Amino acid sequence: MEKIYNVALVGCGTIAPNHLRALLAIPYVKIVALCDKNREKAEKRKAEFSLEANIYDDFLTMLNSEALDSVHIATPHYLHASMTVAALERNINVFLEKPACISTEELIVMMEAEKKSSAKLCVCFQNRFNPATVIAKKIAEEDGGIKSAFGSVFWYRNEKYYTESGWRGKYATEGGGVMINQAIHTIDLLCYYLGTPKSVTATIANHHLKDIIEVEDSCEGLIRFDNGKTANFYATTSFDGRDATLLYLVTEKKRRIQIQYSAVYVDGEKVDDPSLVADYVGKECYGNGHTYLIAKYYEALKDSKEMPVTLDSAQYALRILLAAYKSNDKETEI
Repeated sequence: MEKIYNVALVGCGTIAPNHLRALLAIPYVKIVALCDKNREKAEKRKAEFSLEANIYDDFLTMLNSEALDSVHIATPHYLHASMTVAALERNINVFLEKPACISTEELIVMMEAEKKSSAKLCVCFQNRFNPATVIAKKIAEEDGGIKSAFGSVFWYRNEKYYTESGWRGKYATEGGGVMINQAIHTIDLLCYYLGTPKSVTATIANHHLKDIIEVEDSCEGLIRFDNGKTANFYATTSFDGRDATLLYLVTEKKRRIQIQYSAVYVDGEKVDDPSLVADYVGKECYGNGHTYLIAKYYEALKDSKEMPVTLDSAQYALRILLAAYKSNDKETEI
């Protein structure tokens, strides 16, 4: 008889539906608990998805009350490390939203906790599994790989986005601004395509929400990799227009690959592939990678395989942005 994985979700905010839809599509997964300090949010998600799940407003109480195989953590950033460690200490597998944590000190503690646990940890860098990402990488590999890259993130976040959250816009609780919240996926993809980063030279600024937030709304920089390759990036949440992310890749044969959401262009011509459909859930910028990644996570648990996104591989995007915060336009080691 096939094992049924008892699963809980903690954090029932904006990203929660992406997790719940993906979980409900897996026949050997059962959502047994929802947790949020605001019980009304958890109750709302329970009704929205017609779940038979217990509701909690305390994470540790939930961990100690339920026989869990896996927990999905989609809480404010400052809670990620402590919640992950608490689950791993109880040998409960963790599917963790980005960022993994908000400091290198927390990262080290999490790595040690995973080593000591029989459970596994997967970080939600779902954009690695978007069809556009996969197809672009295949095209690049045909050309001997990527020579250089540029990543850009143009988003807009107003004052209410920060003031109404209770935790955003502060280094102590969010860990940073546009880099740790919006651009981290693009930074991760630059590592995914180019390799292990060595250093970053960057500048950060707060252009449009001075006296409202203490974190950056804009950042630009240059990443140098161990293999000698480089990547440039620019990210901002001060762009008062439609959210946009763009990856511009140059192959070793100097072909230009452009990725924008579900579309891929090679030397300006759009790639025609049946998998490149705009079937994203929620915001277009989320892509459809949650469905792929969560399915692969449970396949890895079921088959005792390596996690599709390990903490070891996910650490580099975090290390880049943390180094960018310290850089002040000087080359800073990752």
